[in-house]
Amino acid sequence: MTTGNSGLSALVLLSGLPGSGKTTFARHLATWVDALHLESDAIRFEFAGTPAYTASENAHVFATLERRAAAALEAGRHAIVDATNLTQRDRKRFLRLATRQEAVLVAVRVIAPDAVIRERLARPRDGYSQATIAIYERMAGRPQPFAVPAVVVDTSFPLGPSLELVARLLRV
Repeated sequence: MTTGNSGLSALVLLSGLPGSGKTTFARHLATWVDALHLESDAIRFEFAGTPAYTASENAHVFATLERRAAAALEAGRHAIVDATNLTQRDRKRFLRLATRQEAVLVAVRVIAPDAVIRERLARPRDGYSQATIAIYERMAGRPQPFAVPAVVVDTSFPLGPSLELVARLLRV
């Protein structure tokens, strides 16, 4: 894959509450820039048909996410890490990975209005996420700002302009 003028692969690190639209944005972006989409919920289902969300399960999921992202970057591909990543602690391993791999880092905070998220979580959803309104409410106070510059994408608006911006930041 060609990664533009820089010749560098990039790590796109998504952060957002359940129902904010991370996976929808990641799927579109992966197609737009030919990137590997690494979804934590999908990886969790690979290992646990019925997820328990235990500390050991979480550790296994995120170690796998990191390992797969590293392999993509080493192969010269862009990688999109699609997980809630709400706190500095959650994101630390991926920030270190981008630095170690000398990859372009594009941090993206995915948001949507509360009413939109609640409506999304109240209806049947495609994909692997098992998030409910109760889970959203438990996590609503956890988001911390990125310690690096970040793009904010409000998925209640058309995604095209945000996809174009992130693609430009990837130097595609």
